[in-house]
Amino acid sequence: MPIIRLPALMQHYTEEQNNFLVAGTTAIQAVSAAVEKYPALKFHVFDGKDQLRRHINVFVNDTNIRDLDGLQTPVGENDVVRLLPAVTGG
Repeated sequence: MPIIRLPALMQHYTEEQNNFLVAGTTAIQAVSAAVEKYPALKFHVFDGKDQLRRHINVFVNDTNIRDLDGLQTPVGENDVVRLLPAVTGG
Protein backbone atom coordinates (compact mmCIF):
# COMPACT_ATOMS: atom_id res chain seq x y z
CA MET A 1 0.00 0.00 0.00
CA PRO A 2 1.30 3.48 -0.79
CA ILE A 3 2.23 5.78 2.07
CA ILE A 4 0.75 9.26 2.37
CA ARG A 5 2.98 11.91 3.95
CA LEU A 6 1.68 15.30 5.01
CA PRO A 7 3.35 18.40 6.39
CA ALA A 8 2.67 19.31 10.03
CA LEU A 9 0.34 22.05 8.77
CA MET A 10 -2.15 19.42 7.58
CA GLN A 11 -1.91 16.95 10.48
CA HIS A 12 -4.76 18.68 12.28
CA TYR A 13 -7.15 17.17 9.70
CA THR A 14 -5.78 13.63 10.02
CA GLU A 15 -5.92 13.07 13.78
CA GLU A 16 -2.30 14.28 14.02
CA GLN A 17 -1.10 11.60 11.60
CA ASN A 18 1.43 12.72 9.00
CA ASN A 19 2.38 9.31 7.69
CA PHE A 20 -0.16 6.56 6.94
CA LEU A 21 -0.95 3.76 4.52
CA VAL A 22 -3.69 3.99 1.91
CA ALA A 23 -4.99 1.84 -0.93
CA GLY A 24 -4.53 2.82 -4.55
CA THR A 25 -2.52 2.20 -7.67
CA THR A 26 -2.40 5.80 -8.94
CA ALA A 27 -1.62 9.10 -7.26
CA ILE A 28 -5.25 10.25 -7.40
CA GLN A 29 -6.49 6.97 -5.94
CA ALA A 30 -4.04 7.30 -3.05
CA VAL A 31 -5.07 10.92 -2.40
CA SER A 32 -8.76 9.98 -2.60
CA ALA A 33 -8.17 7.12 -0.15
CA ALA A 34 -6.50 9.54 2.27
CA VAL A 35 -9.53 11.83 2.09
CA GLU A 36 -11.85 8.87 2.60
CA LYS A 37 -9.85 7.81 5.66
CA TYR A 38 -9.78 11.36 7.05
CA PRO A 39 -12.84 13.27 5.75
CA ALA A 40 -11.75 16.56 7.38
CA LEU A 41 -8.90 16.63 4.87
CA LYS A 42 -11.24 16.80 1.86
CA PHE A 43 -11.98 20.54 1.97
CA HIS A 44 -8.26 21.31 2.00
CA VAL A 45 -7.34 18.97 -0.85
CA PHE A 46 -10.34 19.01 -3.23
CA ASP A 47 -12.47 21.90 -4.46
CA GLY A 48 -16.27 21.93 -4.74
CA LYS A 49 -16.07 20.02 -8.03
CA ASP A 50 -13.93 17.27 -6.47
CA GLN A 51 -10.89 18.47 -8.39
CA LEU A 52 -7.50 18.71 -6.72
CA ARG A 53 -7.05 22.28 -5.47
CA ARG A 54 -4.54 24.25 -7.53
CA HIS A 55 -2.33 25.03 -4.55
CA ILE A 56 -1.89 21.35 -3.60
CA ASN A 57 1.28 19.82 -4.98
CA VAL A 58 1.52 16.05 -5.17
CA PHE A 59 4.83 14.23 -5.22
CA VAL A 60 5.52 10.54 -5.71
CA ASN A 61 8.88 9.56 -4.27
CA ASP A 62 10.10 13.17 -4.29
CA THR A 63 9.11 13.83 -7.93
CA ASN A 64 6.27 16.21 -8.69
CA ILE A 65 3.52 14.35 -10.54
CA ARG A 66 3.53 17.19 -13.09
CA ASP A 67 6.85 15.74 -14.26
CA LEU A 68 5.39 12.22 -14.38
CA ASP A 69 1.91 11.13 -15.51
CA GLY A 70 -0.05 13.68 -13.50
CA LEU A 71 -2.80 12.32 -11.27
CA GLN A 72 -2.60 9.02 -13.13
CA THR A 73 1.00 8.46 -12.02
CA PRO A 74 1.27 4.84 -10.91
CA VAL A 75 2.09 4.18 -7.27
CA GLY A 76 3.31 0.92 -5.82
CA GLU A 77 3.27 -0.71 -2.45
CA ASN A 78 6.32 1.10 -1.09
CA ASP A 79 5.87 4.45 -2.85
CA VAL A 80 5.47 7.66 -0.88
CA VAL A 81 2.82 10.16 -1.97
CA ARG A 82 3.38 13.60 -0.47
CA LEU A 83 0.76 16.34 -0.36
CA LEU A 84 2.29 19.78 -0.06
CA PRO A 85 0.23 22.95 -0.11
CA ALA A 86 1.89 25.90 -1.81
CA VAL A 87 2.79 28.61 0.67
CA THR A 88 2.91 32.29 -0.15
CA GLY A 89 3.50 35.34 1.91
CA GLY A 90 5.37 38.50 2.13
